[in-house]
Amino acid sequence: MSSPSPTLRHAADTAAPGCDFVREWLRAHNWQANAPYMEALTAMDFSGQPLVILAETDAGVVGGLFAETQLKWLRISIMAVHPEQRGRGIGAALLAAAEQEARTRGCRHAHVDTMSYQAPHFYEAQGFEIVGELKDWDSHGHAKYHLVKELE
Repeated sequence: MSSPSPTLRHAADTAAPGCDFVREWLRAHNWQANAPYMEALTAMDFSGQPLVILAETDAGVVGGLFAETQLKWLRISIMAVHPEQRGRGIGAALLAAAEQEARTRGCRHAHVDTMSYQAPHFYEAQGFEIVGELKDWDSHGHAKYHLVKELE
């Protein structure tokens, strides 16, 4: 005798009744499948450590990089340079400084995602490799690229 098909219900958010079970099932599976990773997560603050670098001149801030380090990874979330300052090496300097600090923190890898109209070629020129592409990410024909770099 087969069991009946479950009914499906939409919930407003992940605080809804039953959601804790889903988290527990995944956590139990992860412990069984990858205990060293789970041990690392429970031994440290999993939220990551912020890494923020600003480029400044006498006129003020001309660029910045926002990232975090977590486990062995540098995760870059935002990097931008003032439009009038682009092409002067500021972005490369920001990235190099972030990579150096990440190495100091024990990171061995870096990850960034960027849109096709943003900076994929810049990151490739800095040694990053495209490892994934999500076509039409913005539903307007632009792709999102995921890039990684080994820091060692």
